[in-house]
Amino acid sequence: MRNQKGFTLIELLIVIVIIGILAAVAIPRFQGVSDKAKIGAAKAELATIKNLLGMYQAENDTSAYPAAADITSHATLATILSPYGGVPAASEASWSFVSYARATEDTFVLTGKADDRNRTVITVTPTVITP
Repeated sequence: MRNQKGFTLIELLIVIVIIGILAAVAIPRFQGVSDKAKIGAAKAELATIKNLLGMYQAENDTSAYPAAADITSHATLATILSPYGGVPAASEASWSFVSYARATEDTFVLTGKADDRNRTVITVTPTVITP
């Protein structure tokens, strides 16, 4: 009678297949959680910017949001809002600037994209933030 130690090739292959199946199920779930976190971070930063724009409107002599011509990039947005609070630099932000428009003195639409895999578009108005 031989004393055999170790695993057979079939046992090792079964373990490898099971690990592969678990990885195939788990990885997409973790990526989804990561994307939700990135979208949440972008929405939080854009909510802060929405509040800073409200402060700008409250302290502005004309009680209006900034004109669309004044905000053409992340940098110009940060410059205009710097007296009211910090706007993260574009390289540190969890979103990318897309556009800013002011339809009336009391209304604006700021559009950005979250840094998730799908580049989710987030729209900010004085009353709502929608992904």
